[in-house]
Amino acid sequence: MDHATLQRRLAALGYYAGAIDGKFGPISKAATLKCLTDGPDYPITSHDIEQAAASLNVDPAAIWAVYDVEAAGDAFIGGRSTILFEPHRFSRSTGHRYDASHPRLSSRAWNRKLYPASQQGRWDQLLDAVALDVDAGFMSASYGAFQVLGENFAICDAPDPWSFAWRQSRTEGDQLDAFVRFIDGRGLKGALQRRDWAAFAKGYNGTAYRQNKYDERLASAYARRRVAA
Repeated sequence: MDHATLQRRLAALGYYAGAIDGKFGPISKAATLKCLTDGPDYPITSHDIEQAAASLNVDPAAIWAVYDVEAAGDAFIGGRSTILFEPHRFSRSTGHRYDASHPRLSSRAWNRKLYPASQQGRWDQLLDAVALDVDAGFMSASYGAFQVLGENFAICDAPDPWSFAWRQSRTEGDQLDAFVRFIDGRGLKGALQRRDWAAFAKGYNGTAYRQNKYDERLASAYARRRVAA
């Protein structure tokens, strides 16, 4: 998607009234941010989780565990879906052409120091990346309660990365739907059914999961949810 197409999408949704000039300036950026902030932000319920669990044939507590760990239970902060922009993913998606000119946004290597602490900082990072490349920008962030990466838009039945980001901005139910499609499409259902947290963590978050003790955190979250049930 180019910037003119994004402007047309925003105009169709009622967020952009400027010229369709393909220039991602302050007006386009503000329209994008407002569109991805407006909600309605409905939270998921236990019934929603039970339905998702039934479709995957897993224990509902296993899905709640992912929910608790991925975004610390905060699917939305300040009206926007919780995100994490990944500079190493953006670098790869753009053929590394912005590594030298935009080192805050694009890095060949994973670097924890490039993650802003605040959600505002992460959204600024995402929109600055979108200003360079619409698709690569939206593909390089993970969204919402389950932090599914935008690269997985097709598996999650979205036509393009922008549409995926927009759906993640709507409700926790949309985020849960993407999670179910991702688990099924990536072949992670078996690991979640067995509660093989190491295998699940590797498939869900990559081979570096051990650095963050991701599998251990999932196991602990699952145990807490089982007790609460």
